[in-house]
Amino acid sequence: MKSIFKLVFIKQWKQYIALLLILIASLSIILFIESTSNKIFKMPIAIQDMDHSKESKTLINTLDHTKFIDVIHLSKDEAYIEDVIKKKEAIVSLQIPDDFSNKLKKNDLRDAIPLYYRDDFVGEIALEVTSKALYKQQIPVIISNHLKKSKQDISYKKIVSEYKKDTPSSKMEQNAVKKNSDVSISAGLIVALLIIVSCSQIVLHQRLKQNAALERLMMFNGTKLKLYMNYIIVHTLLLCLTIFVIGMILSWSLSAVFYITTLFTLFIYEIGMSILLFKVNTMSHKLFMSIIWSIAISIVYIFLQI
Repeated sequence: MKSIFKLVFIKQWKQYIALLLILIASLSIILFIESTSNKIFKMPIAIQDMDHSKESKTLINTLDHTKFIDVIHLSKDEAYIEDVIKKKEAIVSLQIPDDFSNKLKKNDLRDAIPLYYRDDFVGEIALEVTSKALYKQQIPVIISNHLKKSKQDISYKKIVSEYKKDTPSSKMEQNAVKKNSDVSISAGLIVALLIIVSCSQIVLHQRLKQNAALERLMMFNGTKLKLYMNYIIVHTLLLCLTIFVIGMILSWSLSAVFYITTLFTLFIYEIGMSILLFKVNTMSHKLFMSIIWSIAISIVYIFLQI
């Protein structure tokens, strides 16, 4: 048994590294496509800061750290900030005036900030987010003015500090479904792609197909079964490990049923690949049949995920 394992695995370590690199390259492409397709929608908001004060930078920073906002900085010499709307480079454009910090402290921001927005649904949302950020910055000023009227001597810095400390975090959370799914079309497509890519093993392990040596090896009882089982188990485990790593990276919420189904499918797949490797002599026939077998198993696997 050890000699068979040595023949199938240890002496073929370079081929396994090559197969692993092919799977990693395929995984990288999959992750790139996955990250590109799942990019969060960002609403571009153009800001021209004429004040460059601590308060103006705070407003810009608030918008910049908002989940769905992408801040575009306009230079001071940009004469027509509404042009970025016309050019469809931004959804909202606003100018922070050079006396913004003073007007904020006096709570006198009415009509102080020139603002333009795209007249549609998305533009309305971006305008609402911008207004919310500006109003959030005004709240400490409103509190300060109220305390002054009631003759309470509390510094503005302390009010800001207490306001930030006492502002509650949002309790609205998106909770994933705790019950893991038995099937997944997206995960099934990824596994199917890896199955098709892994048919390259038929080329990488061509050295195992040495008829004279195999005929002498098969003279011993049970050797043929041991050879096939070693090949099938090693490759099945390698593919399962790759799929498990993908699942961890992509945070798949899938049950044990999914992984058991995948393991069984890969086992059947590797049985077919081992037969093609050791039984078919012509390389072109072997490669063609392995591609057809990979596609057939992939289609069946995807069908099981529907």
